[in-house]
Amino acid sequence: MAGLAFTAGFIDALSLLRFGVFASVMTGNTIILGLGIARGEPASSALRSAVAIGTYMVGVAVGTSITDSTPDKQGRISPSGVTNAFVLEFLALLALAGGGVFVGNTSSSNMVYVLIALAAMSMGIQSAGFNALGIPGASTTRITGTYENFVIDLYRWRRSSTLKTALKKRSDAALQAIVLLVYVLAAIAGGLAETYLSLDATLIPVTVLGVIIIVARSRTS
Repeated sequence: MAGLAFTAGFIDALSLLRFGVFASVMTGNTIILGLGIARGEPASSALRSAVAIGTYMVGVAVGTSITDSTPDKQGRISPSGVTNAFVLEFLALLALAGGGVFVGNTSSSNMVYVLIALAAMSMGIQSAGFNALGIPGASTTRITGTYENFVIDLYRWRRSSTLKTALKKRSDAALQAIVLLVYVLAAIAGGLAETYLSLDATLIPVTVLGVIIIVARSRTS
C-alpha cells in the first residue's frame, strides 16, 4: 500500500511539473479543462487535461477487466488478478520513462500527449487494482477521499462506544494516514528528482512498483 501511494504521489508530481496536468487527480484536471476552455486555450491545457481524464478512465476500465478476469474458487477477486493489473501499470510507466528520455524538455511535441496518456492510464489501472484489494476508506489515487475518510474514521474511533468498533476505526485511520504521509513524501521526492536528477526520474517509481510486483508474486506463488 505504501509503495503504491509512493508511486502515485511521485507520478502526479512529475506529471504536473512536466505536462501541467495531474496523472490521477481528475478533480484538478477537470478544473484545468474548464479554465483552459474559458481562457481560450483548447490546444494546450484544455486538451492535455482532456487526454488525461479520458485515458485515466480507460485505465480504470482496463484494470477492472484484468482484476475481474481471474476470480478464485469462491468467485472473489484473486490476488494474482490484482498483481496482473499492477504488471500492466509497470509496463505503462516503463514506456513513460522511455518516452520521457526521447522527448526531453520539449513540451510542445505531440509525443507529450502520448506521455500524458501513459501517465494517466497507469494511474487508472492502479486505482482499479487498489480498489480490488478492498482496503476500506483508503485510495492511493483519490487522495481527497482518503483525507475525508481519515477524518471520519479518526472521529468515530474517538467517539466509539465499543472496543471492537474503536479498534476497527483506529486501524482504518492508521492505514489512511500511511497513504497520505507517503503520498506527500513521494510528491516532494518527485519534485526534487525532476529538478536535480539527470536521468529520467520516472525510473524511481518504476523500480518501486517492480519490487511490489516481485514481492506479490512470491507471496502468491
